[in-house]
Amino acid sequence: MKPVSEYLTATRQFFGDGEYWLHLPMRQANEFENPARGRTMSSVYGQLLDGFVEVEGGKLRMLGIAQVQASAINEVVRLGLIGGNSGPEDVDGSTAVGPKRADELIKNYGFPERPLEKVAAVAFRLLHAAIYGDPAQCAAMPDKAVASDDQGERLGKDVGAKFGPGSRDKKAKAGQ
Repeated sequence: MKPVSEYLTATRQFFGDGEYWLHLPMRQANEFENPARGRTMSSVYGQLLDGFVEVEGGKLRMLGIAQVQASAINEVVRLGLIGGNSGPEDVDGSTAVGPKRADELIKNYGFPERPLEKVAAVAFRLLHAAIYGDPAQCAAMPDKAVASDDQGERLGKDVGAKFGPGSRDKKAKAGQ
């Protein structure tokens, strides 16, 4: 298994007591999007996007209109910490972040211990990285980012040709 720092969709953020890698691999994404909870990563991202504005120095300010639950914000950060599995050394000298350590971090540094705006900004950046890629990671691995973009372009063209406008006409002509 490759280090989380090699993923375009991972992000390194300060949370609580230091810098942590945050990542939402499929296991954590599936846990967050559990159908019983009725939420998706993209819906929570969209709700946060509507409630933030970027200010001086790249900092995010919450406008107070985000329609997202505090528990969902804490949960996306908790799952991102587990998925990233790397942070500053804890009292035992370990840098791993498993479920127990992630729970403690959320208990100590999540909402309501820290302002919702601060925790939501971490969640927003994590979801942005999961959906679009982390800008810092893309800049650090430009060849990988370009290859990913090229692959996405090819896939989009292939899907468009097979299922897009005019695809029925092409199929009908091919069948004659």
